[in-house]
Amino acid sequence: MSLAIVTPSYAPDFLRFRRLHESVVRNAPDGVLHHVLVPPPDVALFSSIRSDRLRVLRQPDVLPASFVTTTRLGRIPGLPRGYRVAAVNVRRPWPPIRGWVLQQLVKLAFVSTLDADVALMIDSDVLIVREFAEDLFRREGSVRHYRVPEAVHSGMPRHLGWRQVAARLLDLGEPSHDYADYNAGVVSWSPAVVRSLLGRIESVAGMPWTTVVGSQLDVSEYFLYGEFVAALGTAAEKAFCSDQNLCYSRWDTLRPEDAKAFVDAMPAQDIALLVQSNSETGEDVLDSIADYLRGG
Repeated sequence: MSLAIVTPSYAPDFLRFRRLHESVVRNAPDGVLHHVLVPPPDVALFSSIRSDRLRVLRQPDVLPASFVTTTRLGRIPGLPRGYRVAAVNVRRPWPPIRGWVLQQLVKLAFVSTLDADVALMIDSDVLIVREFAEDLFRREGSVRHYRVPEAVHSGMPRHLGWRQVAARLLDLGEPSHDYADYNAGVVSWSPAVVRSLLGRIESVAGMPWTTVVGSQLDVSEYFLYGEFVAALGTAAEKAFCSDQNLCYSRWDTLRPEDAKAFVDAMPAQDIALLVQSNSETGEDVLDSIADYLRGG
């Protein structure tokens, strides 16, 4: 298939990921594979999902050998207790790599190896709720590029930081002038564009892209991809651009009595919904949403 679905995950998100995968099987085109990349200790847990549409991969296997996960290191001496570190790059040990950055490294590294035309990036706290065809994400050879101009403003300091980091790593001078946002619950990437993006980072820095991105304290893979396409993409790579977010999202706690109304309010054009994993929404509420979507 020319479409692949990619999800980094880990044990605390297992129940959410299992719901996501069930929704992928129900709604993604036949034959599309769902790739989940997890820390080594979590492989057995995720492999307990018996599905011929699922591929469980170890996160370290897609990264250079210089990246050592903390499951092998144990607690790192000298760091404050509570400082959460996911890995260390022995080529550049400081700063240690937090989980947020490691997941982005894993996404970029894995997608760069795919021979598919389209990679759908979907996190564990998303559910696919409507059937979709591949042409939703690919049109006349161009992969759908999600981009919302004028969406980033002064009240979004992290987004502003991501713009600046992307511009610096890609040597763009200044980021795009229309303050676009690229974050969404379902994001489509071209693996060929990802390979060009990573090559650009390496040519600018003169070192492996994994070392460059892994050394950032805060970075967004979606802003790296988005600013690369905006500034350096070919006409074909920019041809299929959309500001339509295909994922209906909830960021605060969803109460049981509000779950049905939340689902019913989902826009007709959306194919997915997201209840943010740190919203403290109970698993019983998420189960009820999944049951309702299945018609149960």
